[in-house]
Amino acid sequence: MPSFHFPVMLALAASAFFLCRKGGTKISHALICAGFGFYLADTAVAPSLHNALNSVTGMLGQLG
Repeated sequence: MPSFHFPVMLALAASAFFLCRKGGTKISHALICAGFGFYLADTAVAPSLHNALNSVTGMLGQLG
């Protein structure tokens, strides 16, 4: 199964950039969300989230 880390990371980075630029999101909000993501990746929930993300991207890949 291919890894979706890089495309997802790019999509999230682009989303954060455009939200900061056009959506009125402050840099501090984006940094807090990024910090929460890094914290969440260190918890026991991370494997479940990773599997769920792979399942969703796999389903989306089959649709297109």
